[in-house]
Amino acid sequence: MIGGDKNRTIWRVLKIDRLEPSELIVLEDSTTYSESECCDLLRRIHEGNKSTGGLKFVTICYGIVGFIKFLGPYYMLLITKRRKIGAICGHTIYAITKSKMIPIPNSAVRSNMTSSKNENRSFVYSACKCNMYSAPLRRSKRLVSELPLLICN
Repeated sequence: MIGGDKNRTIWRVLKIDRLEPSELIVLEDSTTYSESECCDLLRRIHEGNKSTGGLKFVTICYGIVGFIKFLGPYYMLLITKRRKIGAICGHTIYAITKSKMIPIPNSAVRSNMTSSKNENRSFVYSACKCNMYSAPLRRSKRLVSELPLLICN
């Protein structure tokens, strides 16, 4: 998963390890990339994984709500649409108007994905209907929100 600032000058990578079927391993790469470096990195990753389908564009989002596991794989719940509703001390507050749940499958649990589809639909419906809000946050020298994210599967 890659994320960039709204000026498209700073790009970061979030690595999601799908090798371990029962554990979610998420690592943030400490390297900051330019747009051209990020495109080059994605091209190299795609080329190196062509035998398994390479990278595929999945969605653009504004943030990660969290991760959840049902019967099969983990799922990542993403904010895909937002609406500005105000500001507090100069920080914009957004209402989350649309979210998307992306499976993070391991080959060992792909067969369980179909059995948990109804459970997934119910969760996404509930998550989208509640009043969820987000606000940009700053943490330890890095911007961790307001990053449009490109999800690569």
